[in-house]
Amino acid sequence: MQGQRSATMGQPRGGQQDQGQGQQQGARDRQRQRIHATDQQGDQYRASTQACDRVRTQARVMAKAAKGGGVNNPEFRQQHAQLRKEVQTMQQEQDRFMQGLSDEQRAVLQDRIRKMDQARDRIHMQSQEMDQEMSQASPNRQRIATQAREMERAMKDWQKQYRGLGSDMGISQ
Repeated sequence: MQGQRSATMGQPRGGQQDQGQGQQQGARDRQRQRIHATDQQGDQYRASTQACDRVRTQARVMAKAAKGGGVNNPEFRQQHAQLRKEVQTMQQEQDRFMQGLSDEQRAVLQDRIRKMDQARDRIHMQSQEMDQEMSQASPNRQRIATQAREMERAMKDWQKQYRGLGSDMGISQ
């Protein structure tokens, strides 16, 4: 028995550190398993990501079109209507995805979800400001271009958080 004790006592300290790191890695792996997305969540995530891409593209198109003038013409008003529709679709897709999260997933991802909600609020605010400007008899093209660029930036922030959330959940694009 004493021979076993001296062998154990003679172990280098790094072995204990390696064991601690291994336990931490194991805990992270178990956490990843608990928040790993279902197939349905993966599909919902991808649908939401695609809707987000469409909003960002449409906001970019509107910003460029507003710079060129003609914000009161029927074509530009149609682009604005399309942007509003895309924002609404994106929000519905995101809501559907978020409703599908388990309580455990929400708890683990709460910081990222909070940041996504902040970006979403900015998108909504920019959309409302653009709607208000477009309701004017003579919309200001500079304000619309600025609002569209701000919406695109907010979409970029939202996408960054959303992609991180997808990565955390093991969802591939």
